[in-house]
Amino acid sequence: MSNAQPQISILEYFGGLSTFLDRSVRKRLGMIAIGTLAVMFAVFLVSQMAPATYTATAGVRLARVDGADLMTPQATAAQMNQRMFLVRALGASGAVAGPDDRGRSLILDSFNARPNVADALTLVVTAASEKQARDALEAAVNELNKEQEKLRAPLVSELSAQLALEDENIVSLTRIRESLATSDLISPSAPGDASALVLRRVWLLDLTTKNEERLAAANAERRRLVSRMGPSKTYPASLSEDVIVVQSSPRAIRHAIFAGAIALLALLVYAMIRMPGSARAH
Repeated sequence: MSNAQPQISILEYFGGLSTFLDRSVRKRLGMIAIGTLAVMFAVFLVSQMAPATYTATAGVRLARVDGADLMTPQATAAQMNQRMFLVRALGASGAVAGPDDRGRSLILDSFNARPNVADALTLVVTAASEKQARDALEAAVNELNKEQEKLRAPLVSELSAQLALEDENIVSLTRIRESLATSDLISPSAPGDASALVLRRVWLLDLTTKNEERLAAANAERRRLVSRMGPSKTYPASLSEDVIVVQSSPRAIRHAIFAGAIALLALLVYAMIRMPGSARAH
């Protein structure tokens, strides 16, 4: 005697399942449709009554000194994501009305800084208005520059000191050039002393050549220092101009569709559970 059970094809299985669903929901189709629409309408109205919020996204170019990052993007992001950092930023800028302001809570709870590329961050924040969102991003970057100034100032000061020394050196070498160019230094020590005049002129030419070489090197070094301190290599952190602000809530239509899908699924399950016994047996 064989114990093998009959095999059911996939088509028969899905055919039976569709028949079961059809019998389950046919008598309650109106209730399912009305219930789903009612839930969607209710969620739509509730979402419309919720206060609006706005999300701003912007890039930040990190500070550099002499072409090197002042801090790594990861360290900078960790610093900016500290709650106390943002509290100080908002307090210093007055971006929100006060400690109980709704926009302040939204900003503190939603602010996020994350590394983007090697020398940039992406900032995201949600606030009660577009202006608050933009102001919060600007306040965060201003506070970042304020705190990083302790690291940046000594490095810039050292470059400035080197530049000042080069300027003094150039001034000194320029004065020597002017002195060597005077006619008194090449006058003979005695009338008719031709050999002394030649020796003096050779000595003067050698001094002039060496001084010109040193002056050229000093000018080249000064240009190099100016380039190291220039806006292409030394600059504070700055917020990008293309700040993107979008309304993040209320999104009544999206919420209504999502709620409608859940309600439809729940009503279908209810219809199958409440299916009459005779229909199940059939």
